[in-house]
Amino acid sequence: AYDNHDIDDGLRAGFLALDDLLTLDFLADQWRAVEKRFPHAPKDRLLREMIRDQIGLMVKDVIEHTRAQVHGIGSVAEVRNAGRQLAGFSPEMTSRERRLKTFMYDRLYFHPEQIAAAERARDVVARLFAAYSQDAKLMPSDWHERLPAHEPQRSRMIADFIAGMSDRFAMQACAAIYGAHPAGLINV
Repeated sequence: AYDNHDIDDGLRAGFLALDDLLTLDFLADQWRAVEKRFPHAPKDRLLREMIRDQIGLMVKDVIEHTRAQVHGIGSVAEVRNAGRQLAGFSPEMTSRERRLKTFMYDRLYFHPEQIAAAERARDVVARLFAAYSQDAKLMPSDWHERLPAHEPQRSRMIADFIAGMSDRFAMQACAAIYGAHPAGLINV
């Protein structure tokens, strides 16, 4: 279902176009149904409704398909011996989900700008880890005062500190340590 939420993010970032999304027949069908229900709504509202409907269809499908798969099964032993997956999407929804996932990987997740941003973010994290490992006093006092002296606990706590940062805070911390935003990190 996360793919459905990523559609909105991809459209807002300019990595996806609505016309491209609607080349997927099941999304085009959803879009037409939403347009019919809300004929005067702005596109952003229609998009939110389409995503909500798509998630609703997926939830309904997994419930109905699982219910059908477990019909007649009355014990744990019968579940173990069923010889098939009992919970999951119907074959039709599985196909839709695979098609959407393929589309999203091709157009969004492996988009060159996304990959470049991930590499820049990885660089920020690596720089922060190196700096904090070398000089723990660069961390806030409530963190560096509790920092274990020995590995691997020390590295784990530094990693936990970095993991708790927002993107913006990590960029600001990196800039504060290294004097300015390192080249190419402005858009992380």
